[in-house]
Amino acid sequence: MTPVEATGIARDEQYLIEQSKGGTLARYLPNVFVDSDHVRFYPGTSGLVDVAAYRAFNAPPEIGKGQGLVRKTIDLPSIARNEPIDEMTQKELARLSDDRVRKSIEAAIRRNVQAISSRQELTRGIAIEQGKVVVDTENVWINDDYGRNAALTVTAASLWSTAGVDRLTAMNAWLDVYKTYNNGALPGAVVMGSTAWAAYASGSQFATALVGGATRPGLKAEILALAESAGIPPIEVYDRSVSVNGVTTKVLSSNKIYFLPEAVAPDDQNGSLLGATYWGRTVSAGFDSWDIQPDEQPGIVCGVFKEDSVGSSIEVQGDSIGEPVLANANASMTITVV
Repeated sequence: MTPVEATGIARDEQYLIEQSKGGTLARYLPNVFVDSDHVRFYPGTSGLVDVAAYRAFNAPPEIGKGQGLVRKTIDLPSIARNEPIDEMTQKELARLSDDRVRKSIEAAIRRNVQAISSRQELTRGIAIEQGKVVVDTENVWINDDYGRNAALTVTAASLWSTAGVDRLTAMNAWLDVYKTYNNGALPGAVVMGSTAWAAYASGSQFATALVGGATRPGLKAEILALAESAGIPPIEVYDRSVSVNGVTTKVLSSNKIYFLPEAVAPDDQNGSLLGATYWGRTVSAGFDSWDIQPDEQPGIVCGVFKEDSVGSSIEVQGDSIGEPVLANANASMTITVV
């Protein structure tokens, strides 16, 4: 299987992963492909442009201000995975048809892509939760601070573990804080995990009185309708987990809620108001022997390799460079509620 074929399978798998509605934060930090190993951007842009000035006839127009003067450069880190098919597995595959062998290799390619995509999704969660990307692993350290205002990371004065706490009043107070740092604009979505949702829905203000004085918990549709009537943006329950060194890990902390801008398509090349997930061009993508066309080189690439030596494995390799970048970090807010 050629690297071109393997990369085609990889891109198809990534597309399927990212199009899974409710299953990816790429709708808030969409995938953008760049023919580079770094990204340059102007942090802090709000998405709003100053109103134009009135002009007297026969006078030149006033010169408008462009984006911020401070430019930031992010070097895109490498994310890669190698899945060997060892000698014993090759012996078993040798008894099967060529089609079965190919399917085994394709499955390894897809697992590589799933692993790379999961790493990127986890990093999106870090960026959204903290307003920066901080990664400290055995061989890589990343500390890219996107400058989110500290006022946009808060803890509820009264946690939602208490049923009597007024959820709607608290939400509206936080929305006022968000609007302060976003030119009066509301977030497009309130994102939370099932734990935070359960705490929110357990509020006594949502209970329905029954005949005889008893009450029942509010139904989800009723709770969402009340939130909408109170001016709360649409609530989305996001509960994705990934495996990190064999440990199931939530992408977003389940005891928090997140204010985010309006979602976009996961592959919107213009990014979102918050930013984008940038995928660059790896060195391997440009190898002559891989024969990947220049316009296809940015993004995840894969290759399948076999050495003709005793005891050698078939190497199924996935390679990429990329990172979520918050061009406007203040478009996100994190609130601890449980």
